[in-house]
Amino acid sequence: MKTLLLALAFSAIASAQTGNADYGKKLWTKVGCYQCHGYDGHGGAGAKLAPKPITLPAFLAYVRHPGPGNMPIYTTKVLPDAELTDIWAFLKTVPDPQPVKDIPLLGGIK
Repeated sequence: MKTLLLALAFSAIASAQTGNADYGKKLWTKVGCYQCHGYDGHGGAGAKLAPKPITLPAFLAYVRHPGPGNMPIYTTKVLPDAELTDIWAFLKTVPDPQPVKDIPLLGGIK
């Protein structure tokens, strides 16, 4: 029984640190992150966040205190740490964009 409880606790901690990428993708759209950072996080009016996002602690800190004139502040009442972790998990799943040389319209024709 003690082993089962430890395993469940460890699973909950691991899940909290890694997040749920599927739910994070839904939140990305629901909260409106895509409006500045693009649907895939590759940037736009806002910074490029994917692929290979910054560390989770840095991501959480920046979203909570982005600095003047950058992006809106998202408090824990609006977006709890668990949901931000889910968004971060989604960003980690975003693949690298296709190389320009492989896009025929942009010069990939041989």
